[in-house]
Amino acid sequence: MTRSAHPPGQWVPASEAERNLVLKELESMLASYHFQSSKRYPAMLKYIVDATLDGRSGDLKERTLGVEVFGRDPDYDTSADPVVRLSAGEVRKRIAQYYHETGSGSRVQIELPLGSYVPEFLLRGPEAPEARPEPVTELLPSTGNQAPAGRRRLVIGILSATALLAVAAAFGTYAYNRASAAKGAVIDRFWGPMVKSAEPVLIVVGPGNRARTLSSETETTSFGDYTTSPSHHISLASATALANVAGILDQNGIAHVIKEEAETSLTDMHSRALILIGATNNAWTMRLVGPLRFHFTPSPLVQIQDTKNPRNSDWIIDFSKPYSSVSTDYAIVARYYDPTTEGPVMVIAGIGPYGTEAASAFVVTPQYLEQIAKQLPAGWENRNIELVLKTEVINGKAGPPLLVSSEVW
Repeated sequence: MTRSAHPPGQWVPASEAERNLVLKELESMLASYHFQSSKRYPAMLKYIVDATLDGRSGDLKERTLGVEVFGRDPDYDTSADPVVRLSAGEVRKRIAQYYHETGSGSRVQIELPLGSYVPEFLLRGPEAPEARPEPVTELLPSTGNQAPAGRRRLVIGILSATALLAVAAAFGTYAYNRASAAKGAVIDRFWGPMVKSAEPVLIVVGPGNRARTLSSETETTSFGDYTTSPSHHISLASATALANVAGILDQNGIAHVIKEEAETSLTDMHSRALILIGATNNAWTMRLVGPLRFHFTPSPLVQIQDTKNPRNSDWIIDFSKPYSSVSTDYAIVARYYDPTTEGPVMVIAGIGPYGTEAASAFVVTPQYLEQIAKQLPAGWENRNIELVLKTEVINGKAGPPLLVSSEVW
């Protein structure tokens, strides 16, 4: 087997026996409850693994997968129908949950790196006792409670602090797209002020609702029910955002600390790089973006207000309406020097969880960040910026983020 041309820990199965190890792991994964409840996600995972083992990884493009896996017409519009991108995101989440709950002792590990449809394989053994490093330097407080396995099968959208860290570990290594590492790439220009921090970057995450089961989700469940909680839980959207952020910091060798919003003081945030995840569930986000051009109003009618265009009411969600009725979400992404904390601040915050998830994808994906280079004035990388994003909710998933407004100062 050859390792030199691949990242540390990545393994390329060369013999038939080694390929069978991967197929056996794939079989175990698809048989788990993480994938059994769906037809779409197992089909995609099996297709890309089989193609890679057959030496056809070069064929794993969005359009090919749309046609071969999801039955789309060969000339379908990938921009209007992001089924492949959305399914890939869901596959990544389920892989992370599988290795946290079921597959921690697996000999072979299958991963789907962010920004790619080509799976990677890791061989876990005595020579590599840990396939991936922990992406955090300080842990969130644990509730100490683990749901029984049967109950865990129904939990959706919410992770305990312990599960959150597992997801961050699972996603963190690959959350930074390796293709963006070239000097001068837009992703490096965007993250520059944050990764130059001398001290560990502080990531502050807002809480989510208590774990909710499929049986309790109804048409009358309000959107706001998914945004607040008095306990140590955060939404899966916030966990995904945290994983993306942790991955990019890891790739740049930047230490980082994770804290919950309720346990973070202004002293904690002073004179250091700060990343805020979540909006209405994160009091620090609401406070620090308050003086900016774009900021959030409180519930039940949560809105991104524009001080330069106060009559604009396009960016709004009614939290009292049924959760299933939400078809569009909005988010603020900001990167600026804050006089209150006296340090660089990055905000990744949606009105709802869809917006937060889309915003996190935006800040780590070069093709999305290219919207900044096209729409903002030259020299934006050395100035404060604030962006408003829009994402369409498609089959209960956040679609690609679209930059709809911006401010540079």
